[in-house]
Amino acid sequence: MKRLLISIPILSLLAGIPAHAQDTQGGQAAASSATEPRPSTVEDACVFVAESMLMVKDLKVGVVQSFPELDPPGARLTYSTRMDSEPQDITDEIECQFERGAEPLQVTRFCMDSTCYAANSEEPEERRRFEEIRALMQRLD
Repeated sequence: MKRLLISIPILSLLAGIPAHAQDTQGGQAAASSATEPRPSTVEDACVFVAESMLMVKDLKVGVVQSFPELDPPGARLTYSTRMDSEPQDITDEIECQFERGAEPLQVTRFCMDSTCYAANSEEPEERRRFEEIRALMQRLD
């Protein structure tokens, strides 16, 4: 009986360690994303949107078409999450639109895999993903 009483407090202490470790790691991840420089061009901002949406640190970017002079300003690009991709294999696309004259750049709409995300999207999950990306952009330096 004594063993059981001793092991319960020890187990409860051990159970709290992983949760604390996760909190610490999450805090470090949030702090490191806040130290990233803010994208200054529509191309860089669109790459940031893609990396954030895909939850990857790096993308191999293929063809970029940038339209900062249009209303709304935007960019379209091809990308791959595989850094060893050959140019002909970089076929995934993202299209981004940003607020005209907003400094810093604020995304107003982006499309990936034939799905568009915006504040006025009909699907709640699409609106949620849009708001998440917008929040990540606002956290940048």
